[in-house]
Amino acid sequence: MRVAVVCFRKDAEKLESVVEYLSSICEVEVVFYDKNIWERLLLYDCIIAYIAAGIVIRGLCPHLKNKWNDPAVVVLDKPLRHAVVLLGGHQGGNEVAKLLEKLGIKAVVTTAMEFSTGLSVGVGFRKDAKDEEIIDAIFKALSDAGFGIDDIRVISTVEGKEGSEIIKVADRLKKPLVFVKKDELNAMNVRATKAVKIGVRNVAEGCALYCSRSGELVLPKRVYGGVTAAIAR
Repeated sequence: MRVAVVCFRKDAEKLESVVEYLSSICEVEVVFYDKNIWERLLLYDCIIAYIAAGIVIRGLCPHLKNKWNDPAVVVLDKPLRHAVVLLGGHQGGNEVAKLLEKLGIKAVVTTAMEFSTGLSVGVGFRKDAKDEEIIDAIFKALSDAGFGIDDIRVISTVEGKEGSEIIKVADRLKKPLVFVKKDELNAMNVRATKAVKIGVRNVAEGCALYCSRSGELVLPKRVYGGVTAAIAR
């Protein structure tokens, strides 16, 4: 993940601990504010801004496209007590804000997924899989486990699928979508599957468990055509 820490030059010293900590986890660059930075900032995965939220909103708005392509945006308050996620909560914003809690900066998260109950559905699929195939597999998995579409809290798959049909699936089903990093999946205690060929121990089960509340696998990985699905809660 590429992170831009945006601030006025005079505030750079205040953010040294933030930059140092995040640099141990991801790629970080400090960007000093001027009115012409916004288009450049679109190249980053996440923007952490130590400037007023109003400045950020007015600066970024003309450049935003959609939630799948826009960077996540986290605004830090002046006392460095809160990290407020403005954009891209499910695309890295919540994750970055929660990382900052180790520095005593409380994450302020507003996405519904973090406060709701329900099932976590993990899916894996071929790169040429269509949205109808993925949706059909999800419905079959839910039926096999005795659940329905309203029981889903989140759908997830492995990183690298951001440009695939899974975007249409999330939009059609109106469910939050999370892309789980390969490193996170490989660090989990899950059984190895054929997914090792793409450098991941287990996609469907790993993703389902990663985004679940209790870590209980209620439907182990099943194959539906070219799609695999697993369900956890």
